[in-house]
Amino acid sequence: METVEIKNCYDSHAHFVSTGRNQLGLTLKTLQSADDVKSLVIKPEHFQGDWLVGFGWDNHLWRDSSLPHKDILDKYFPDFPVLFGRVDGHAGWINSKGLQKLQLPHDESTGVLLERDYIQALMQLPKHSETQLKAQIKESIKTFNQAGFTHVRDLSMNSLTANLLHDLYNARELTICIDGFITAENVVDLERAYLDFQKCQQIKNPYLRFHGIKIFIDGSLGSETALISKNYIGKSHNGLLAWTQDEIKTALIYCWSRKIEIAIHTIGDLAVDIAVKAAREVSASGLLGKLHLEHVQLISPQTINLMKPLHIHCHIQPSHWLSDKKWIKSKIGDLSSYLFQWELLRKNKIPFSFGSDSPVEPTSLVRTYEALKDSSQFEIPALTADIYSYHAHPDHTWTTSKTVFDTEKIHSVYFNGEKIN
Repeated sequence: METVEIKNCYDSHAHFVSTGRNQLGLTLKTLQSADDVKSLVIKPEHFQGDWLVGFGWDNHLWRDSSLPHKDILDKYFPDFPVLFGRVDGHAGWINSKGLQKLQLPHDESTGVLLERDYIQALMQLPKHSETQLKAQIKESIKTFNQAGFTHVRDLSMNSLTANLLHDLYNARELTICIDGFITAENVVDLERAYLDFQKCQQIKNPYLRFHGIKIFIDGSLGSETALISKNYIGKSHNGLLAWTQDEIKTALIYCWSRKIEIAIHTIGDLAVDIAVKAAREVSASGLLGKLHLEHVQLISPQTINLMKPLHIHCHIQPSHWLSDKKWIKSKIGDLSSYLFQWELLRKNKIPFSFGSDSPVEPTSLVRTYEALKDSSQFEIPALTADIYSYHAHPDHTWTTSKTVFDTEKIHSVYFNGEKIN
């Protein structure tokens, strides 16, 4: 089988520490029903303080695909708080003990937390120890390297992680380059995120680069919180907009006036359109900077036309097609024609890169190839270009690294000239 070589092989959208954390933690991806939690093998390392924490349940794979209820967790875990994250990272399943410990703004009587409520719950959990964080970071490095990646763009960076990565560099244990973005949870949080970004910038490390701030303005298709231009099939809503258009403009001005980049989570076609129009309004005032659009899973041709005068780079995760194709049309109907418009982006000369969204999806070159091949059989226009060039870091001079692989496996990985796999 013919092999392919990629220089500076790049996963352009990942959550770096969470990848290792979920490798070492309690996985829920094998659940076939909500009730299957009764068979989970619980270990001490699955606890975060007194909380039992897990990740990866997907109700679309269950016999009953409706969202779970806290009563099931109360039945099997009555004695301690539990928080289980949905596979897309946009919803959490919590028991009554957990709800009693949290202060949340909404009534969450069902035990399913969506979007900001889930993020607030995660932020209130006991912190991981430095020893735990180091183990998670090392596991993340191992996971990405084994998958063939020498360069990763991390959308969940912070100064604590950056300093621990720098420690590994000094110990000659860092075999990956990372582009980092700091998440701001809301418009009030921009200042805190920027201060943490500045702390990261003070770290002088040839394998770490820090670019700016990341915000979430919509959710996910699986949780029906991605903002789309029509109602979800059979529902009376079209998702959510977590930031108003004025707040999005505020974030753009905040970042661009400080000469830093901004990344915006936009999965639904309406979310992408709102973000692009906000960027056009800000640029019309004379302020223009780099804008990254994350996911861009649904996008209309009209929105692509609006992108052209802007400095936009899109980050797409083809493997989401493999996970979503069984149910996507039943949720969004004819909006499916807007799915994964990589070929239209290419024709319009809008730069884009491929990533995985790990740990939501496994980080994998092979899955990218499989997704692009499979999706072209379902009316998604095929990408008429070298698909692997979209997994190469835009800066070809950032180390002398390469990955040799074929469509089935990784053959060898070299980081900065030294073979590591």
